[in-house]
Amino acid sequence: MPDNIQHQDLPDEILLCFKFLDLPPAGDMESIESHRGNVLIREMAGLWFEEANPIIHTPKNEKPRVWINGREVSVSFSHTRMAISAAMSLHLNVGCDIESVNRDVSDTLVKRIQHPDEDRSLYITIPPVRIWTIKEAGLKMIGSGLRKPMNGVKIVQKTRHLFSVEFHDGKRAKICSFQYKEHWISVCFQ
Repeated sequence: MPDNIQHQDLPDEILLCFKFLDLPPAGDMESIESHRGNVLIREMAGLWFEEANPIIHTPKNEKPRVWINGREVSVSFSHTRMAISAAMSLHLNVGCDIESVNRDVSDTLVKRIQHPDEDRSLYITIPPVRIWTIKEAGLKMIGSGLRKPMNGVKIVQKTRHLFSVEFHDGKRAKICSFQYKEHWISVCFQ
């Protein structure tokens, strides 16, 4: 059974779950991630929405679309080699990303993901892997994932765990980012 994560800066309208994975089987990692994400979404729908057979449509390179009890819900999932997390909401658009706290993000990559108008102190006080999850959660919420560059996403820290985000088109959202079981989890919501 997945952990149901509650966080003070995450709206009650968002169901956020986490679970550790067995070692990944050999094969195409993209299809493995999609399969594992669909399994977790089904598990969440059954446990919290009493829906044993949600309709899940996961187009390649697009955000999954899910219907529970005939109603479309916003979902997003992400995994590492050892864990998976998913966010689901009936009322808010969501994007979720997870990374191991030990993942190394090179200085070269950090420079490539910086928005020109971001406060540079963010990149001194916040681990780069956390910034990565914050930005990727935002890109997942808008449905583009990494097909859009991270340097088009501007983040501003509001509190220890809450950030505002502005996208390249001027749209805005909020992001809750925190550490859970040796992983950074970030959830963008609008």
